[in-house]
Amino acid sequence: MDAYGHVNNVTMMQVLEEARVALFGPPPSSGEPAPQVGEGFVGEAQRASAQLPLFETLPAGTQALVAENHVKYRSPLAYRGVPVRVQMQVSKVTAASLVVAYELYDPVTGVHCVSATTTLAFFNVETGSLVRLSTEQREQLAA
Repeated sequence: MDAYGHVNNVTMMQVLEEARVALFGPPPSSGEPAPQVGEGFVGEAQRASAQLPLFETLPAGTQALVAENHVKYRSPLAYRGVPVRVQMQVSKVTAASLVVAYELYDPVTGVHCVSATTTLAFFNVETGSLVRLSTEQREQLAA
């Protein structure tokens, strides 16, 4: 919460990150365990139902890099001490990137607070070069 009594715009970027990890899981090369149900801003139902294990199908040493974020703040999101409701979908898939679209809602009032997109590009951590998605991966993400 910030001085204005609502979730800060910088914190909103963390909410988007947590939602992405809940959707895709952490990349194996990050060394991070999968998030536990009930941790952070994203709720249990989202962690349990919104899994698209993207990193399991990518070559070892592949990371996702946020190439772009767009956020539209529609309404202040009051801090309520309960998880934000996040709806997500992969809205675009290209040869080496994808776009995730988010809609965030106040968990108590249901008011639509934020619309956002994130473009993720995939790269090899050793070479720094882009990693292209296979046809099967692009089809899985587009479904």
